[in-house]
Amino acid sequence: MITTKNDKPNVVVIGGSYVGNKVVDEITPKVYKTHNVVLIEKNSHFRHLFAFPRIPVVPGFEHKAFIPYTQPGSTDASAFFASVNAATTSTAEAVEGYTPLPSDSIQIVHAAATAILPDKVILGNGKDTIPYDFLVLATGTGRPGPDGLVGQDKEAGVKIGKFHQENVKKAKNIVIVGGGAYGIQMATDLKTHEPTKSKHVTVIHSRPHLLNRFHEGLHEITLNKCKELGIDVILGKRVVIPEGGFPLETTDEEFDVHLVGGGLVRGDLVMLCTGAVPLSEPLKTLAPTAIDKNGFIHVKTTLQIDAPGISNVFALGDVADTGAHKAARPAIVQAGVVARNIEKILQARASGQTQPEKFNEYNADAAGIHLSLGLNASLKFRNPTAENPNPTIMWDETGSQKLDAGCSKVWALRATWAGKDSYHL
Repeated sequence: MITTKNDKPNVVVIGGSYVGNKVVDEITPKVYKTHNVVLIEKNSHFRHLFAFPRIPVVPGFEHKAFIPYTQPGSTDASAFFASVNAATTSTAEAVEGYTPLPSDSIQIVHAAATAILPDKVILGNGKDTIPYDFLVLATGTGRPGPDGLVGQDKEAGVKIGKFHQENVKKAKNIVIVGGGAYGIQMATDLKTHEPTKSKHVTVIHSRPHLLNRFHEGLHEITLNKCKELGIDVILGKRVVIPEGGFPLETTDEEFDVHLVGGGLVRGDLVMLCTGAVPLSEPLKTLAPTAIDKNGFIHVKTTLQIDAPGISNVFALGDVADTGAHKAARPAIVQAGVVARNIEKILQARASGQTQPEKFNEYNADAAGIHLSLGLNASLKFRNPTAENPNPTIMWDETGSQKLDAGCSKVWALRATWAGKDSYHL
């Protein structure tokens, strides 16, 4: 069993991406006097995923997309989270009411959680375990099968980014499979980045609309931008993935990309930007009935998992069937609900009750997205609501985008100890 820094019970959060980190931000100030907060994260660094579609296209900043959770030589992760708590309060609160978290209030364990029991989490090797009083699943989505549970260090991530950059550099005819946000951002980056704008780009999407989870108005905006940039778009067609996959490296020879039902396009590089699967596998050992046929976790409106007799396990973000669009914005709201409900259970216990009289509930609102459409264009889009029957569209100021897709901002927010010379750590 992995021991924590003191004898307090643990609130364990599995998954240290945007959503899991927000849970830690929200819950630690509420529970640190009575509980440890333990983050289980399989990767060595926080990965700024919003930058990932741009990394294959724009070389030179790939190392900035990986931010360390702790300073070199330190195991204290509280600064990674405490800086955000301070930054998100008002100026008056930051001066008068904000108390830095104790250095032993947050612990990070870099490992894969492979199974969950009623009182502990089993880590990858099967020997190490972490006990919990409360458990929060923020595992998100990833590659299917056991590979999805495998972590990655920064060196490997940067190496993969540079590998893609070399292939894109050599390619002349690039086929992007998937017309969601990831594929569209990559395609429009390719056609607005000076060294790659002359390349021929084709986007193949299996649905009749691009970004099909949103109102068709976003499809129209995106399709018009693709036409403006000279991107070919094929809708309503699936790609036949050859046995063994497409060639990993670009060569001088083009090949056929076959479409289901007939038809083909030519290309010398295929970039797969299709959806990932929910990483709910570890929950099967505790509550298999809480996982639906697609792998998403059933949750109550309280964001507790929907399983008989289990009230101390929560799930949120992309892995959970909350009814919300899979994006950072709704998940941040969900993190607040989870933190407040854990706090309420603890308050009920302190007053001799088993459960609080009333929980906070999460209700999904209209889906929205902040979408990049190249190096110099981006917009915020929100689906219609009961109050507003039309979608909300707000274009960002021209030139307001940063070439590093916001990596520097994340470093400034999370790794407050770091300077520009720290970006390679």
